[in-house]
Amino acid sequence: MDTIGFARWSDNQPLLEATEKFAAAAKNYLAVRDSTETDDRIAARKLWQILSTQYWDVLVSLVDAHTEDLPDELLFDDRERLFIDFGYVSDELTPASPALREALSPKAAPGLFQYYTFSDFIAEAYSMIMGKPVTPPRNGFSPEGKAVQMRRQLDGLKSRIKIILPVVLAKQGALPSETDHLLSDLQQCLESYTEVSMRTRGYREAQEKEKQQMAVDHHAFVEAEKRIASFLKGNGEEGGGLDENEIQKVTGLLESAKNLARNIVFATQEISKWERRVKKTAAELEGIPPAVRRRKLKDLIFSKKEYISLTAKSARRDPSQLCQSQKPPLSLDRAAAIVEELAALDPEMLVVARIRMYGIPRVIVVPGQGYGTYDWSDHTLLLPAFPLNNLPEKAAAYALGTFRWDSDEDRVIKNSYELIKENRGKSILDLSSSFYRDYFLWLTKEKKGYRILPRNSHKVFVQMFSARSQE
Repeated sequence: MDTIGFARWSDNQPLLEATEKFAAAAKNYLAVRDSTETDDRIAARKLWQILSTQYWDVLVSLVDAHTEDLPDELLFDDRERLFIDFGYVSDELTPASPALREALSPKAAPGLFQYYTFSDFIAEAYSMIMGKPVTPPRNGFSPEGKAVQMRRQLDGLKSRIKIILPVVLAKQGALPSETDHLLSDLQQCLESYTEVSMRTRGYREAQEKEKQQMAVDHHAFVEAEKRIASFLKGNGEEGGGLDENEIQKVTGLLESAKNLARNIVFATQEISKWERRVKKTAAELEGIPPAVRRRKLKDLIFSKKEYISLTAKSARRDPSQLCQSQKPPLSLDRAAAIVEELAALDPEMLVVARIRMYGIPRVIVVPGQGYGTYDWSDHTLLLPAFPLNNLPEKAAAYALGTFRWDSDEDRVIKNSYELIKENRGKSILDLSSSFYRDYFLWLTKEKKGYRILPRNSHKVFVQMFSARSQE
């Protein structure tokens, strides 16, 4: 087989030893992998487990080689990223989809969450631990950059509304002057409407005069929405009337603008939380020599191993980080689109105590297979690069469900869920696993109008989520 060697580190002895050890085990594994003999099959399983463990040894040696000269940032090349992010070694040992290399390129669109590949996560951890300038993820945005991009998107949405709304309302008999007034209230009052609706710190701590003006703007926006809805429901006798597509287009644009304005508030709040985190890490490590800091980075990587393996264990699959699938991996942009869509179906998630304290979890696409999970130790959602049965929506829903369960510190969810007749007497592990499965069905089916859950479970989920989100 091809060696696992990384060309630019051919003179790094520790990495060379780790890769040679891996290559020797791989050679022995390939010699018995396809055998039908019982002893060979047992040997193959043991050798695969050895290789899976050595993935982490090679990874840490590779990171050590990168950090030896204390660069300003870690820049992994494509060969290294294929190994780190997908566990790819060679076509012989880890056959993979031709789309594997393409998955290195897509950039996650700006959204509520910060998205990382595993190599991005390691590079950022290095910068923070070593006190280097923290650069944005290669395939994502910095918190500041994300907020800027989202504001540009909102400006674009406002421009589209400004073009489309007058045409639509004219068909329903609205006078140009009234349309101009409605547009003005929508465009100018959206931000205040959002701040008041979310009761942000900016609104709560504003001077009384400013707070009153924000309340007035909030009212103006609400009334403009009501007036537009009234026009859209009209019979169109004075105009050409509207078809369902036109109505959905307008309401969809307005809803998208409101959601994006809300997300901008969250993104802006994340900037200060991120800055505090960077400063806190710097203060904690002040005076600690580089060698000790590098050791901390290695410890962090090894500690992540336990939680990454949970993505496979929760699905009862092989917890190896080596590539075992020839299907296209979950790209970062696809992961971002799915997480954003599912999170929008559970808005109460964003106001739990853990998010108020630590911010919105970061999302990391990690090597391996299975379902998603939540790592409470560093507040991250982990999505496997190869979701079980090629169902990334299920992997993402399990990650969000795990976060929901673990962040339920007041036991509103747990106490309600364990009272369901079918759940009585279940162990804590079985109860949580059952919740993740039901939460997936709730988000992907029930929220779209399909009755899938048993009657009792459906009622409890309505009580736990729908009713609370309407308060």
